[in-house]
Amino acid sequence: MLLLAAFMAVVAALAMYGFAVWFGNLNQDEGWYLYAARMVAAGKQPYRDFFFTQGPVMPFVYGLFYNIWSGGGVLGGRVLTAFLGLAGCCCAAGLARRAVPSQRAAEAAVMAFALTACNLYHVYFTSIPKTYALASCLLLGGYWLLTLCLARHKRTRSHMSCMWALPAGLLVALAAGTRLSMGALLPVTVLALAFTWRRTGAAFFWFALGGFLGLVLVYGPALLFMREQFIFSQTFHTARGGHDPMLIVGSLSRTMRAYMPAFMLLAGYLVFHLWPVCKGRRKALLTEAGGIEHRGGLWPGVWMAGFSAVFLAQMCSPYPYDDYHVPLMGLLAAALAGWMVNSVASRVRRGQVCLVVVFFSLAASFASPLLQEWFVIRQDRFWTVRRKVPDLVLLRSVARDVRALSGADRMLFTQDTYLAVEAGMSVPSGLEMGPFAYFPALNDAEAAKHHVMNKSRMIELLGAAPSAVAAYSGYGFSINSPVMDEVAFEDRQLFLSLLGKSYDFVQEVPAFGQNSTTLQILARRRVLGSED
Repeated sequence: MLLLAAFMAVVAALAMYGFAVWFGNLNQDEGWYLYAARMVAAGKQPYRDFFFTQGPVMPFVYGLFYNIWSGGGVLGGRVLTAFLGLAGCCCAAGLARRAVPSQRAAEAAVMAFALTACNLYHVYFTSIPKTYALASCLLLGGYWLLTLCLARHKRTRSHMSCMWALPAGLLVALAAGTRLSMGALLPVTVLALAFTWRRTGAAFFWFALGGFLGLVLVYGPALLFMREQFIFSQTFHTARGGHDPMLIVGSLSRTMRAYMPAFMLLAGYLVFHLWPVCKGRRKALLTEAGGIEHRGGLWPGVWMAGFSAVFLAQMCSPYPYDDYHVPLMGLLAAALAGWMVNSVASRVRRGQVCLVVVFFSLAASFASPLLQEWFVIRQDRFWTVRRKVPDLVLLRSVARDVRALSGADRMLFTQDTYLAVEAGMSVPSGLEMGPFAYFPALNDAEAAKHHVMNKSRMIELLGAAPSAVAAYSGYGFSINSPVMDEVAFEDRQLFLSLLGKSYDFVQEVPAFGQNSTTLQILARRRVLGSED
């Protein structure tokens, strides 16, 4: 049973990652993050040279591998991201192995892997170039290294063995440098290690030191040399309107639906430990298993504490997106896998439970609303409007048209940054984050300092007609930052009229990009050969 479950999980995971890379819907974030990586590869710095709303780790990591993925455009970025996402799922499996006795490690690994790599929602959001795959890989890799360090300390009882907790803390700090909210895991882990110092030795000190050095390495230069720009970018999301209790309820509901197998196991975990009848049954199971105390008894509690701390912090954000929790789910999966395995005495039964978890995860993925979104644009009364080609295929086709129309010009005026990435072109300075970079309330000096656009700078840019080709979708000239409300109708009409003075309509692409809006492609008049 175990071998069958493992085979099914691995084959399904590889198939689902490949499927998500090619068929997964486009997301505006993909363009911003990949474009930021290109800027870093060209020697630019986040905050100092361009606006960027996340920690600096992802642009530097993707910039390091720029020559590998850039030839494939967004597809190349997705392949790299899927590799990191799959590595994160393997790290979750490795963590689960550390939470159980060695004779039960294989079953725990299969369960944790299935709960992540066989979950279509998790697979999709760790396949597209957002921060989630890298943050998950760094976070889970750091915890896995920490468990290995403490296992070595338990064997040798050497204070020097605890030093390996330093790189573990460094990796978790790098995860916080990818997504700032992951930083809550550092104090939670340090406190857990400090309270158990009789078992874990000086690991709390070395882990804290590694975390501190990592945070200094990641955020120190920004705070020292570009403090104002950095704080402006990192407080971007806190200024957004929200704090509606219904937003929190909706986010929680969607998260539970996306990770239904894991949350059902979590509910079982709570009942099993809190209900007196089940507590007696648990004791009997452990006695039947030989009364062993599993080698990682500390870890599921630490992972659940860290998971809860970050989960609650993210739910308190002004507008809590459900996908914010994706990097944390490996911790939840590892803890649940450890509990399940240690609750089942029979090896045969554990194999059967593994198979059930794999089946349940795949069934939940098959029922995921993502599948319909990838193939259906909308429901028009009685009729289903289907996609003719996947979003990524359409993007590649449009990018070829834009390159051909641009000729030798490598500049593209657009707020759909993934189109520029796919076409291998640049966007005007201040538009690196597309519609998220329009701050109408700033004056000219403030906008220039923070590398964003305001109304007067946008008007000036439109009047200059900086590129041979322009392209705008439903996201073009539509969003005011940072509150994320809609651009006034009069302002949008002004921007479009200015665009029309220098550019002529060339092509319309329906159902393009995120949320399937219409893309308009225009060419500067002298390119078309008409009169100015």
